[in-house]
Amino acid sequence: MDFVMIENQFTNTVEEVSKAAGWTVDRKIVLAIASKYVASGKTFDSVKYKEVLQEMKKQTSWTSPLRTTVGYSIAANLMEQEDTEQEVKNLLSNVKIMKEVKFRSGNFSFIGAQFLTEEESEKRAHAQAARALFDAIRKHHRFLTSYDDIPYAVLLSSPSDDVELRAETMNRYYKELRTYNFNVGNELQWLSQILTFLSPHYDTKLVSSAATICDTLKKQDVKVKTMHYPLLGFLAILEVNQVQLQQIVDLYHELKGMKLLKWHREFVLFMAIQIAVYDMAKVQQSLSMSIMSSIELLIQAQQAAMLAAVSAAAVASSSS
Repeated sequence: MDFVMIENQFTNTVEEVSKAAGWTVDRKIVLAIASKYVASGKTFDSVKYKEVLQEMKKQTSWTSPLRTTVGYSIAANLMEQEDTEQEVKNLLSNVKIMKEVKFRSGNFSFIGAQFLTEEESEKRAHAQAARALFDAIRKHHRFLTSYDDIPYAVLLSSPSDDVELRAETMNRYYKELRTYNFNVGNELQWLSQILTFLSPHYDTKLVSSAATICDTLKKQDVKVKTMHYPLLGFLAILEVNQVQLQQIVDLYHELKGMKLLKWHREFVLFMAIQIAVYDMAKVQQSLSMSIMSSIELLIQAQQAAMLAAVSAAAVASSSS
C-alpha cells in the first residue's frame, strides 16, 4: 500500500471537496466525504457535486435538513446517479414514506431514507419493517434508543425479517459487550446492532472477536474512542485476520502524521478501516459486492450519525 499516494490523493480530494462545498461547511464533513472517495479509489467530481447541491435546494424549502450540514454529506452519496433531478425526487419520496410510518422528520430520517430498498413496490413494507425494528429495539433500551438509531433500523431490516428476534439478539450482544468493559451508550448500541448484520440469530464468536480487535488496536497505540465502536463491529463480521488487522494499524499510524488530520484525529481510524476494507475486497472473493455495498452504507450511516450529532451540538452551542 502506497502511503505517499494515499496522502497525496487525500490532500487533493479535501481541497476539491472544500472548494465545491464552500468555506462555511464544517471541516469534518469535508474530511468524511474526502475519505470516502480516497478509500474507494474513486475520483471526486466537483461539478457533479455542485449540481446535486443545487438540485437539492431547488426541490426543498429553506427549512429542509438537506439545507443543513447533513445535506452536504447526503449530496456526496447521490453523486453516482446520472439523473440528479430524479435521484433527489426519489430521496424526498423515501423521506415521505418514512414520515408516513411515523418516523420523525429530521436529519436521521433523511439519512435513513437513503437506505430504503430501490424496489418501488417494497419501499413502504421496508419502511414499516424498519419502524417495527426501531420500536422493538426501544423496548429493550427505552431511554437509549432515539432518532440516531433510525439509519441502522432501516439498514438492518427487511419485510421478511423477525424484528423481535433481531432486537433481542442486539440486546444480548449489548449486555455481553458490557462485560468486556465497553462503555455504555449510543455507540455501544450501534455496535450491538451491527453485529446482527449477517444474521438476526446470536453468534457466540462475534462479541469476543470485537473485544479482541479492540484490545489489539489499543495495544499498538491506536486511539479507540467510543465513537469508533461500530467500526469494531464491521471488522468482527468481516472476520479480519491478524495480517489484515496489522495493515489497519500500520495505515492508522501513517495517516496520523498527516497535517490535514492534526486537529481531527478521530477520522484517522475511520479512514484506515475504510481503505483497508476496500483493499480486502479486491483480494477476497468471499466479500461479495452486495456485502461491500452494505458495509459502505453502514460506514456512511455511522459517519453521518456522528456528523449530525456534531452539527446538533454546534447549533446548541451557537443558540446558548
